[in-house]
Amino acid sequence: MNITKKNIDKSLSKEKAEIVLKNAFVIDVFNQDIFKADVAIDDGKIIGLGKYEGNYEIDCEGKYISPGFIDSHVHIESSKVIPKVFAAELLKRGVTTCIADPHEIANVLGIDGINFMIENSKDAVIDIFFMIPSCVPATDFEDSGAVLTSEDIKIFKDNPKVLGLGEVMDVPSVINCKEDMIRKINIFKDKVIDGHCPMAEEKTLNAYILSGVVTDHECSNAGEAIEKVRKGMYVMIREGSAAKNLDDIIAAVNDKNFTRFLFCTDDKSIIDIVNEGSIDYNIKKAIKHNINPITAITIATLNAAKCYNLKNKGAVAAGYDADIVILDDLNEIKINRVIRKGKLNFDIENNNSIEYKSSMNIDYISKDKFNVRCSKEYTEVIKAVKGSLITEKVKRKVILDNGYIKGVSGDDVLKIGVFERHKKTKKYSIGFIEGLSLKNCSIAQTISHDSHNIIVVGDNDSDMTLAVNRLIDIGGGIVVVSEGKVLEEISLPVAGLMTYENSEFVVEKLKRLYDCVKRYMKYKDMDIFLTLAFMALPVIPKLKITDRGLYDFEEGMFINQG
Repeated sequence: MNITKKNIDKSLSKEKAEIVLKNAFVIDVFNQDIFKADVAIDDGKIIGLGKYEGNYEIDCEGKYISPGFIDSHVHIESSKVIPKVFAAELLKRGVTTCIADPHEIANVLGIDGINFMIENSKDAVIDIFFMIPSCVPATDFEDSGAVLTSEDIKIFKDNPKVLGLGEVMDVPSVINCKEDMIRKINIFKDKVIDGHCPMAEEKTLNAYILSGVVTDHECSNAGEAIEKVRKGMYVMIREGSAAKNLDDIIAAVNDKNFTRFLFCTDDKSIIDIVNEGSIDYNIKKAIKHNINPITAITIATLNAAKCYNLKNKGAVAAGYDADIVILDDLNEIKINRVIRKGKLNFDIENNNSIEYKSSMNIDYISKDKFNVRCSKEYTEVIKAVKGSLITEKVKRKVILDNGYIKGVSGDDVLKIGVFERHKKTKKYSIGFIEGLSLKNCSIAQTISHDSHNIIVVGDNDSDMTLAVNRLIDIGGGIVVVSEGKVLEEISLPVAGLMTYENSEFVVEKLKRLYDCVKRYMKYKDMDIFLTLAFMALPVIPKLKITDRGLYDFEEGMFINQG
């Protein structure tokens, strides 16, 4: 918006504003207060607060006016829909801006994947900004579909949709000053650099922050959050589908430090966004933890705007974008209407015309791939922890037959496997996992952080084989199998991560998948698909599995199962 005499005249009430929200309770994120005023909007901007007349007026008597919410860190790919479809659902939830890290699609398609996300977002009904992936692959021992060097990503530095460098999860490369990682950081040193440093030791954290990292979304408890704020970081309070940290760290927020906290979803399925919410859900949950509603809204708006240098967002004030959420109830965050850059109505385009090619580059597998050799009395087992991305490492006794594992002690132990799917390397590994509470059912999917190879889990080798091969047939997605039959599936042909279909179609397909698999689960409130996806991410403690084997995060090495 270039300021003109007409804008000034309307701000001075010499002319009527385009839109006026009358008699509203305005949430003041600067003074942590509420005051009553009209809100005048023109040319997509707020032009004044006070007493105004408009060509179009909305009576907001008894209603609250909040800035549009901001999701400070999200992987859109985890929703399973493309950016334009994703944006439409977020807008319904009061989210008018999100900051996306296209790390997932970059691991499959590289630069082409990032460009797809940026281009598709340009016509979205909300502002979608991007952080350029810093770790593709997540570590140098991952087999992803692409490798992005500092030379590759520097083309994005001056893109107006790009705010900085995405989560730097390879902490060892930072503190050991690996050349290409330091180059990436230096390329974006004048922008924002996101972090990812769970349970970092004090001096490691000091060195990591010294490199220029300013945010973290991997705190496990309030003490860790306070320590990171004390060292100058912004701490993101995450409520996703698999990782939910608000209950554990919200106690760290107080009247003195709340300006250093942000809200994010990180990874959230479209079905949870539709049924539960996005950042509006974070706000409501924080309020239930006795956080003042104005403070909670400030965390969701102004704090994120300040962190990411979004100068015209995050507040209801003259000169700010007219991204506004009208609330019927402040404590319940009951949304009456959302205004986005002064627009009251939004046209959502049909996305079915998108062209794509299969990202699956793997031959069918045979049942014998699931045989696991062992010469010991025990084997290391991944222990999944409900509601957390962190796993435990446990040992379980095994039953052997001719040098192969035929059984593992415990009533909740399943086989888990990862198969490389990008470059036909034929790499794969098989291990064991407990804590998923799955019986007589196998699941295979191409959503497998961060390299997004095929991950499969089950208690029957034949069903696991069928699930993997069916997944190859449909070009990636999720497949559920039991007793030799494919029960449900969803095809995600865009990099094996997303579909171009509308949210209603995807929600219905996912609902059927969840309803189907819950029949075979004890813990029915676990998001088994997203939980499974993170079992292949070796940069999060403690034991994970990749196509190269079981990886011990704490020891920094692969485990010899033999």
